[in-house]
Amino acid sequence: MDKLDKITILGVTVLTLYACLLLFMSNDQTQADQTRKRNQPVQQYIINPDLDNKIKLAKNLMEQDNLEKTELLVNSLVGEFPYEGKLYMLKGDILMRRQQPIAAMYEYKEAISLNPDFLDKKTKSFQGKKIKVTVDEAMAAIESGLNQNPGNSQLKDDRQAVYFMKRKIAGSCG
Repeated sequence: MDKLDKITILGVTVLTLYACLLLFMSNDQTQADQTRKRNQPVQQYIINPDLDNKIKLAKNLMEQDNLEKTELLVNSLVGEFPYEGKLYMLKGDILMRRQQPIAAMYEYKEAISLNPDFLDKKTKSFQGKKIKVTVDEAMAAIESGLNQNPGNSQLKDDRQAVYFMKRKIAGSCG
């Protein structure tokens, strides 16, 4: 064995040890990531069959144009379940049937802040098209109101809410 063979063997040995060290460090990092994921709390959705039945009842009442009873039922449910986005969607639907797109837009805004899946086309709770139509109608109502009374500060605040909703819609997966 000459000098070149000894240097080559030494080089291959050093590179092999370095590769083993990198694999060992990578394996430790992967195990640490898995441990971290296991320790994080899992977000669970609580299914309440009573709430689902009441929501179905409210939708049936709304389809029968019984908006007063629907509104009373939905408002009582909002008192019981204030963090359920479906209820705010129902309130917005009631307001749209009453031709109040600005108020409906605020209800949809609350629903989206509680459950962003209403704007995600990949989920079964997607409501993006309905929300977009409502925002467009609200914008038209606000613009006509501002043309009649340019100093109305409430309509200016409503316009900011419309722009916020448009940004949410544009940034969604729908």
